[in-house]
Amino acid sequence: MKVVILAAGTGSRLRPYTDELPKALVPMNGKPLLAHMLDTLQVFPIEELIVITGFRAEKLHAFFQGRPETPTFIFNERFDTAGNGYSLLKAGPAALGHDFIKLDADLVFEPSVVEKLLAAPGDVRLMADVHPCGEEEMKIQIDAEGRIVNLSKLIDPALAYGESIGMEFCTAAGSRQLFPELAAMMAEGLDQEYYEEAYGRLARAGAFVSATEVGKDQKWFEIDTIEDLRAAEKLFSC
Repeated sequence: MKVVILAAGTGSRLRPYTDELPKALVPMNGKPLLAHMLDTLQVFPIEELIVITGFRAEKLHAFFQGRPETPTFIFNERFDTAGNGYSLLKAGPAALGHDFIKLDADLVFEPSVVEKLLAAPGDVRLMADVHPCGEEEMKIQIDAEGRIVNLSKLIDPALAYGESIGMEFCTAAGSRQLFPELAAMMAEGLDQEYYEEAYGRLARAGAFVSATEVGKDQKWFEIDTIEDLRAAEKLFSC
């Protein structure tokens, strides 16, 4: 199994931390977010760690000089002009044809969240936060069997199962569906789209894309803002 970490963005909502640091290296409880993630992942058998870099990429290279991991770095030259769908596509040469977990670099979580994802069905699996959604969330719509039938910010909130949290797993077969779909999006000029649009397109075409709920007792947090950072520090200090 491989792990793909998207760490290319500028993280503008976490300024002033991200004036000089990539979002992945913003400190939480005295340790970079990425260090929290990597320490959590140590309990899993990882064949290759793939890190998509962009903003302040040199800082990420320097960070790994003090770590036991030896990642494959892939630079996203359009980190400040394209959406994260393009960033995920950059992982294609390394991840196509392999089982892999994809993680946004602003996530902190406990190992049980990953364990639940790996135990779920489907060739493409998303972790979902199940709660009443508004207009801005990346919403998931499922059928009676739990398969995703649509994934979009445009879904009626009343029809939403929950929202995508930025953690997914693809089997080797799923990867062979995902990366061509991302490439097709870029060819259609959809380079500003979120990677979730590719999952939605696959689901709408009938692919087995599943959603698994993060347990109410499982610790995780997506850190977009200073307020998120403070809340995550409190949650993970317990």
